This record gives sequence, C-alpha cells and structure tokens, in this order.
Amino acid sequence: MISINLFDKKTKETKHYEQHNISFGELKSILKFNKIQQKDAAELKILNMKMNNGKILTPNEEKKYITLSGKDDTYLDLLEELVAKLFKNPKVTVQAIDEGLPANGISALKDILADAMGGVEAENNHPAKK
Repeated sequence: MISINLFDKKTKETKHYEQHNISFGELKSILKFNKIQQKDAAELKILNMKMNNGKILTPNEEKKYITLSGKDDTYLDLLEELVAKLFKNPKVTVQAIDEGLPANGISALKDILADAMGGVEAENNHPAKK
C-alpha cells in the first residue's frame, strides 16, 4: 500500500490518499525509472572521478557531463508523474503534488516508490526481497 498527504490550498486542509494495489506493470515502471537514474548517476560519478584525477574530458564526455549534471529537474518531474500515476486518483496529480507537498517532499516521493516496491528501498532493485 502507498499513501500520500497533500495540503489543499483551497480548503486549507491536508488530505490523505491511499492506493492498495500496485500492478506488475507499475512496478516495472518504477524499476525502469530507478535503472535510468542509477545509470546516469554512475556515469556522472565516473566523469567526476576522471576530472578529480586531473584528466581532461573529451568533447563528447564534456557534453555528457553537462547533460547529466542538469538532469535533477528531469528526474523530479518523472518522479512526480510516476507517483501521480500510481495513485489512480484524479485528485493526486502532478500539480496537486507540487502544491500540496512540503519542501522536503522529495523524500516522501522516494518513500512512496519504496513502499510500492514492497518496502524495499528505492535504490535497491530487488523488489522480491523484503
């Protein structure tokens, strides 16, 4: 089961939403998101290590470094879209998440993905383990 609390500016109330069923297809979407994010993080780490060791990046590596360094916003948008889809509730939208989560909402979104995977940490790609 997953749940989210969203503040509603109109009513000035925090609303609680739950989703009890996560389909296999939705689980696959979470795993794909995690895989892409981890792959990009690993590539960025390798490029950072290369630069920290005094090596010069090739022009292609420079482009990749710039692209990967600017992807945090993209991941956040994808994370919000994924969470909104998981709830299957017309009131849990990207806009509602943007407006209703507190500033530390990223950790809440990551916790939702972990819960959707059966309590496995979002960084751990072994949903069958518990």
